[in-house]
Amino acid sequence: MKILNHVATSAALIFAAGTASAQTELNIAHVLGETSSYQIASEKLAELVAERTGGDVIVNVFNQGSLGGELKLTQGLRTGTVDLAFISTASLENTIPEMKVFSLPYLFSSKEEAYDALAGDAGQDMLNVFDNYGIIGLGWGAIYERSMPSTSPITSVDEVDGIKIRVIEAPGWVQTYEALGAQATPLAYGELFLALQNGIVDAAELAPDQTVGDGFADVITDYTFTRVHQLPSLMLGSATLANKLTDDQMAILREAAVEALTDGIAAHDAATEAALETMAERGIAIHEPDLAPFIEKAREAWPGLIDDIPGGMDAVNRLSSGTM
Repeated sequence: MKILNHVATSAALIFAAGTASAQTELNIAHVLGETSSYQIASEKLAELVAERTGGDVIVNVFNQGSLGGELKLTQGLRTGTVDLAFISTASLENTIPEMKVFSLPYLFSSKEEAYDALAGDAGQDMLNVFDNYGIIGLGWGAIYERSMPSTSPITSVDEVDGIKIRVIEAPGWVQTYEALGAQATPLAYGELFLALQNGIVDAAELAPDQTVGDGFADVITDYTFTRVHQLPSLMLGSATLANKLTDDQMAILREAAVEALTDGIAAHDAATEAALETMAERGIAIHEPDLAPFIEKAREAWPGLIDDIPGGMDAVNRLSSGTM
């Protein structure tokens, strides 16, 4: 666990009015490591908030799941035991069913298209949904383009048939990989390394930077760019922040969040490029198959999944910008 305490560098700022203000401490939590986009953005947020409030608001950063997994963090946001958190849309589905739209395979044709959609009105509409659940949608973070690290080559959709692949524990992900012909195997993330090492699963669905950063490059031989899901992350706040911060402080937090998220996205992009270089240096074979057959088979899962999404095809159409 890493906890960062950011304090004002100038006591004069705190005492400028002649009296000291009460200091407010907030927590921000996530499940990734110290080099992740979540951590970079969290540290930037803490720095900006401390600076712009003159040290009146301090943000402590908790990483690597030290305050719990993403499901626990989601509940913590709703009850107010967690002030701020980074969470992926897949982990939000049980609490905020509108997020299920992002589990549709090939919803976006590229990561760039996903970023564009979330930066527009559709993305803002999705952030507004959190107001109904006692959570504040502060902004969209890095998008994790999920492809297949594996222990054998996957160069076509036919080679997915029958493989055991670890997937996120969400219905959309299970049904997607079943449609592709794989044996979808939901496992906790912490179990994945040994599962790959011991042959319990043959593959996973991860972004390049996760594959290298979390050590999976040590147990795989191949990485196939299937780009099945563009998995967004979010910086979220608890609605109880309104009881802890003044209106001015809340405005500072919101503005700082936007800047911090930009830093996090840039860090994720750099980590992705570095991870691909690392995989190449280690002799991991990187494959770029024709995706048309993957798209055709994966989208066979769409009808059953769309029925479970609030707004159904309307939500899809607002986000996908005609990619169907």
